[in-house]
Amino acid sequence: MKVHITNLYGMGGAAGNAQQMTAGIAQKEFNYHELGIYKYPMNSDTPDMLRTRLDGIVASVSHGDIVIFQLPTWNGIRFDEVFEEHFRGYRGLKKIFFIHDVPPLMEKKLFGELERYIAFYNRADLIILPSRNMAEYLQAKGLTVKKIVIQRMWDAPVDIDLTKMPKFRKRMNFAANVVMYPRPFVQNWNSDRVELAVTAEPGNYAWADHKNIHFLGWFENESALAYALRKSGGFGLLWHDDPVWIEYMKRNACCKLGTYLASGIPVIVHSSIAEADTIRRKNLGLAVDSLDEAVNQVEQMTEDQYNRMAQDVDSFGNLIRQGFFAKKLLTDAVFQLLYD
Repeated sequence: MKVHITNLYGMGGAAGNAQQMTAGIAQKEFNYHELGIYKYPMNSDTPDMLRTRLDGIVASVSHGDIVIFQLPTWNGIRFDEVFEEHFRGYRGLKKIFFIHDVPPLMEKKLFGELERYIAFYNRADLIILPSRNMAEYLQAKGLTVKKIVIQRMWDAPVDIDLTKMPKFRKRMNFAANVVMYPRPFVQNWNSDRVELAVTAEPGNYAWADHKNIHFLGWFENESALAYALRKSGGFGLLWHDDPVWIEYMKRNACCKLGTYLASGIPVIVHSSIAEADTIRRKNLGLAVDSLDEAVNQVEQMTEDQYNRMAQDVDSFGNLIRQGFFAKKLLTDAVFQLLYD
């Protein structure tokens, strides 16, 4: 028996990086076999062309193997359906669906497709979901898969200097592309007491004029971003204005949370996100109901309180920097599939 895991090529950003990271850990730590998938316009393929493409992807799979599908492939639900159907002729083959994102919950215009996605998820023998909240939500909508593994957090296997502790600063770092994708709370920042640091190159932005906003620069490399965040000090802010995403963050696992914690800086999150209780319980940062509340708590925090929090973050961050969340879910998924 071999274990295979899909890996997405041709797509950058958090979605592509998450698949690459997970497949890398699976190959290095467990000798799982990669099934490479390239992001492309599926509609350009004839049925014969698609069949040939899929034959090439699954060439190493044999009867009785296990396949871990990292989903979505971002080639559309029809590609994912056809890809899974391509394994129907393999006797004794087991399928694990690792759900990174649920597209109908990310865009309002796609919500009508949720039933189709759940019907597809029900083809799995075991499913990995980002949070218990997501599991309960999908079960209420028709998910029937009995074997479920909960991910909880994304890893961020970055290389940083842990001998230099982050500085106590009344600063919130927000790691996102605020130039291409403007965020209202950034553009309306009005705190003189707490600085907002954004990942953008310094420039003449009307929304930043005469405001307490600092520019960290832009980082393509995750380790470079983590280093900059640790050097910046203060807190990592995980936040969104969009009501659809506010709702989605109650159920998904956000890659940036892992990046902040791996860098060693405490985080600020909304109290409704999936891992808010972990943030509070492990003293990893602040879980608040509004940015005004966050500003007040940062303003009132002492250096001693911050340093204790940063030490707790560094200790917890070892799990994230060394890929233990991925290692655990990959182990638990195969073990539960074959044992329970």
